[in-house]
Parts: sequence; C-alpha cells; structure tokens
Amino acid sequence: MYYFYEAKIKPSQEMLSSILFAAVGVLGAGYSVVVSGVAINKGPFCLVNGTEWSYPFSDGDYLSNRTLWSECTEPVNVVSWHLSLFSVLLVMGLIQIVLCAVQVVNGLLGALCGDCCGCCGGSDGA
Repeated sequence: MYYFYEAKIKPSQEMLSSILFAAVGVLGAGYSVVVSGVAINKGPFCLVNGTEWSYPFSDGDYLSNRTLWSECTEPVNVVSWHLSLFSVLLVMGLIQIVLCAVQVVNGLLGALCGDCCGCCGGSDGA
C-alpha cells in the first residue's frame, strides 16, 4: 500500500516560487513585446508588384503614410490585419509585464515581511 504524504512547505518557499514564476512571466511577456514591436516596425510579408513576395515596409515608414499600404496587393487588407494583430499582442504583453511585476513585488514583500498568519487575532490569519 502506498502512502502519499504532503510536503511541508514554508510560506517563504511559497513566496519564492511565486516570485520565480512571475519573473518567468515577465520574461515571456517581454519577449512578446519585443517580437510585436519588431513585427510592427518591419511590416507584413506580402505580394508586391504582382510578382514578388517581400517586406516592402522594412524601414517602418508605412505607419505614418497610409497611402503606401496599397503596395501590398495580396493578401487583401494584410497591412491593417498585421497592425491590428501585433498591436493587440503588444498591449497584452505590456499588461502582462505590469501584472507579473506587481506579483514579483507582492512575493518579495511576502517573503521579506512574512504573511499575516496570526496577526489578525486568529491562528489561521482570518
């Protein structure tokens, strides 16, 4: 017969794991922000002049000049789709960085200052 025992994990160890996972979240979100920013700057991969597939806006000048968008003939509306997708990814990555950074600070404060178990009149912190 097998017995499964619960490991006794200290609150400071729980906070440390929370900090580590939030730090990994910051790294992943940072990667998403960088990739989205580069993709917005480089522009979409599209058919140019009806014969060549390329990145016609690789210098980023298409953002301020909407008339250049007609250089991409296929896929239809690829520039607006590209900008919409990577703008949403950029904003979501920035939000994720903020949330994970708040969680890192929360975990640091919890690890350094301790949790509130027993400080509010009860032994379970309630």
